[in-house]
Formats: sequence, C-alpha cells, structure tokens
Amino acid sequence: MALSKTVKGQTPLKCKLCEIEGAKIKWKCLNCIMLMCTNCKDNIHVKFKLAKDHKIIDIKEAGDCLEEPDFTNLICDEHTGESCVMFCSTCDRLVCTTCISILHNGHGLVKIDEGYRIKMERYKTDRKKSKEKIKELKNIKENSNEVRMKDSAQYKELIKKIEAQNIKIKKEADKYTEELIVELKEKWGIFQKEELNDVEKVVTNLKELRSNEKRIIQSMDTEKIFTDCGKLSMAVNEIGTRIRTISFLPGQMSPYHMGSLQIVSNVITINIVKQFQTDMSELFNITVSPDRSLWISDNSVLQKVKPVKHKLIVESTMKMEIYGTAATVSGDILMVTHGPVLKQISGRTGKITDSVYRVNKLFNTAIHVTKDGKVIVGVKDGGKSWPATGRRAIVVMNQKGDHETIYEHDKNNIRIFTYPESVTSTDNGNICVVDWLSDDCRGRVVVLSQDGDILQIFRGHPDINNESKPYRPMQIITTPSDNLIVTQLNLYIFYILNNCGHLITHCNVGEMSIQRPYSLCFTKTPGQLYIGCTKVAGSSDKGKLFEVNINGC
Repeated sequence: MALSKTVKGQTPLKCKLCEIEGAKIKWKCLNCIMLMCTNCKDNIHVKFKLAKDHKIIDIKEAGDCLEEPDFTNLICDEHTGESCVMFCSTCDRLVCTTCISILHNGHGLVKIDEGYRIKMERYKTDRKKSKEKIKELKNIKENSNEVRMKDSAQYKELIKKIEAQNIKIKKEADKYTEELIVELKEKWGIFQKEELNDVEKVVTNLKELRSNEKRIIQSMDTEKIFTDCGKLSMAVNEIGTRIRTISFLPGQMSPYHMGSLQIVSNVITINIVKQFQTDMSELFNITVSPDRSLWISDNSVLQKVKPVKHKLIVESTMKMEIYGTAATVSGDILMVTHGPVLKQISGRTGKITDSVYRVNKLFNTAIHVTKDGKVIVGVKDGGKSWPATGRRAIVVMNQKGDHETIYEHDKNNIRIFTYPESVTSTDNGNICVVDWLSDDCRGRVVVLSQDGDILQIFRGHPDINNESKPYRPMQIITTPSDNLIVTQLNLYIFYILNNCGHLITHCNVGEMSIQRPYSLCFTKTPGQLYIGCTKVAGSSDKGKLFEVNINGC
C-alpha cells in the first residue's frame, strides 16, 4: 500500500481566470479550488454553472501560504518511478495508478487538489482545536494551587488504596493459611491409613519373596533363578519410591500481587463511527486484513467483508468449523479449526492450506500473532473440555512453526489453565489468557511473564460480578497503549487492565446501545476499533458490527 511522499514546489500567485501579471489576488473559491482577482470574481466567476452555490472566501482566510502548491512532482513511495495521480479518501493517502489497480479500486478516489483541500480543512480544524486545548490547559495551570505533596487529596487517596490492598492481601493470606491447615487435617488421617496399608503390602510381598529363598538357592532351573531373583531385586528397589509424605510447597510473593503505580487517562471515550448489520447470528471473531477488509466469523461460517459507507460488502463466504482467526505479519490469515494444525488463507491468492503451525496430538483453542510474528496458541487434548483432564497449555511458536515455549504448569508443577479461550501479548512480553473454568464460561484472566510466573489472576469486579452475574470473560485484546480490554458474556461492560493484569477501570458500552459485545479488533488507524456483537439466545436477530473510535486506554 503506497503512502506517498511529496516533493513540493510553489509558483507565484496568479488569477486563474485572467492570468494577468500583477493582478491582485483577493479571493478563493473553495469549490473550484481557484484563486481570483476581484474583477474576475465579480464578472467572470458568477457566470459559472451553480456559481451561486459556491463558497468564496477572502484570501486571508485561505491560509498563510502566499503561493500555490505544485502537485506535479508527487512520487509514490511504494512503486518506484510512479507519480501519484489521485487521493484515496478511504485510506487517507496519495496513490499512483499501480496502487489503484492493486488495492484502491472502488475506494473513494478524488483529484489531488481536492485531497489537498480535505487535508487542509482537517488541519485547520485541528489547529483550532489545539488552540482551544492550549487555552484550556493554561487555565488549569493558572488555577491550580501550589499544594504540598503530602497535603494533596489525590496523594492521600492513593496512600489509602495502597494500605487497603496491604490489608486485603494479609486477610487473604490468613484465609488461605486457615484453608491449608483444614485441608491438611482432613488429608493427614486418610494419608496415614493409606501409607500404613501400602507398607503392610510391601512387607507381605517381601516376606513372600524371601520365603522362596531356600528353594531358589537349591534350584537347578537357571531360567527360574533369573526370574525370581529379578522379582526380589525389583521389590527391594521399589521400597523407596512407594513411601510418600505430605509436603508444603511455599509460593513466592511478588510486587505484582500488591499492585503497581501507573499513569492512566482519567477519561476513556468511545464514540460510534458506524454501525453495520451482518448476516451472521454471532460475531465470535474479527480480524483485519492489510487491504483493510475484515474477516468475520461465527463457529461455522467465515466471511471476508469490506465496510463501504454504512454497508458491509461480502467478498467471499466459506462454510467451515472455525474457532479463532489472526493475521500474520505477511498478510496471511491463520484459523483455528477442529484439529492440531492451523489452517491458512493466503493473502496473495486466497487459497486455503495447512500452515506450518501444528500441535501434534492436541487441539488448538485460541490464537494470537505477536508484533514480531510469533504465533501463540491455546491447546488442549482431544477429550472433553470439562472437567479438565489431559494437557491444557499455551504454546509459543516462531515463524517456522518451531515450538519455542510451552506454558502448562506453575513452579509447583500445578496445572495453570483449564480451557484457554482467548490469548494476547503485551509489549513487555507478558502473555494474557482468558481461561474458562466451566462449561458455562465462568472464568478468569491469567497474566504470565515470559518466564512463566503467574503475575496476576483477574476474576472480575466485586461491584459488578457476583453469583447472579458471574464473571464470564470472552475475548482479550491488547490496546495500542499496551493495556488490555476484556469483554464478558451478557454484560455490556469492558474491563480495562494494564499490561500486568491490574484493573484500571471499566466502561459500560451498553449505555451507547452496543449490546452483547463479544469480539474486538483494532486496526492500524489510531483509535479505530471494531466490536462484534452476538444476538439474544433464541432470537432470529443477526449480529451487529460497530466501528468505534476509542481514546484513553
């Protein structure tokens, strides 16, 4: 995709109608993009078709530039030797003829001078806004009092929160201590009985084997001697492995359990830009392609669609089992289907093939592609999802498909995941997983460091989630600011977490009539987010897709 650079030149101002040297330029027609002297404005321009509807402004209002821009030397960065011939208002960039034929055909293409006008109008609007912001910030600065840090209300409130977290952790530590002691008391008697039974069995077995001592020694059956001697040797060597004990494996406390200090935005704003109606009941997955089209899917249909104004143009439809999608750095689309191999749609040919990414004897459950092209998948064995049996893990693969890291057990060899439903990564290397704990989608968000340490487990907000509204996380996505957004089933609330999994804030998108949000996808356009929604259970409605602009997270 071409993003053109401009080689700008400027020519002396002339009236575009009379072109008389020295004629004083006084006016500009914004519709014609034309500079005029007063005489031509009053006597010639008025004869133009629909001239009465044109907007003519004083040259002083047109900007500070006293010369006209020259658009003849705009060179395309993408295609060597090609000159830019149009402006794509859809992609907000200059394009050459090759760009148009490859990618921008059907987009909103306008003449370069019109694109220049669009950009200049936007610049003037932003310039005006910036002036207002500067004034607003100056007022804040002038009106703020010089307050000592220890006397600041906000500072005192932060101290209170830190101390409250300290008390909470101590209480939880006491609670877990009591639970462990109760568990130990329950297990101790049972364990002792089991061990006594095992010891008795071992003693009986050894006595039986020893009782044959005289017979074995006097036997002339060499084959039987080798066999029976082996049995005694094996029984003796197994004694150490049969004797067990209960141990306490202490965990490690880290700053992540206490929390962290982070500068965050006071306000998160979400504005709906467009709303689209799809022909799918559920939008479980959204992935954006390099050509800005979208891949959307439920669990049985995958579509490639292109947003055009307020409609979705369906470019292709495929019926297939699909449980997750992600775009590679080369522009291919990876898909989680029912099996150990990720399927791949070529960004160049559109052909579906097996990719190099596979997890033998396991099934993929979730997928994410990192900024540096690594593929992260959630996996499970082929048995039932619940209760959790067999393997449940997160696997990190390089671009060749080699397995680099597997996250499956913690430092005490305890299983980390039950059902990894959604996964993402952050710039600091953390891996963040939506882990379902039961078949009704109750779950949590688990944040791991690159070393596999559990940094945080987020279980929802106590003021929002309770027994009647349990925390059912659906999808997790990393924001451009390296924070996290998590959607949840049947609650129209986004949780915003930092990259260590600590809650920053939450926002109710239901107040904006975005109902049953499920899937999320950021584009490369700053602040542009697509939100895929599901329908009410039993309803014949179709899922909606929202394009929103989000700031502050």
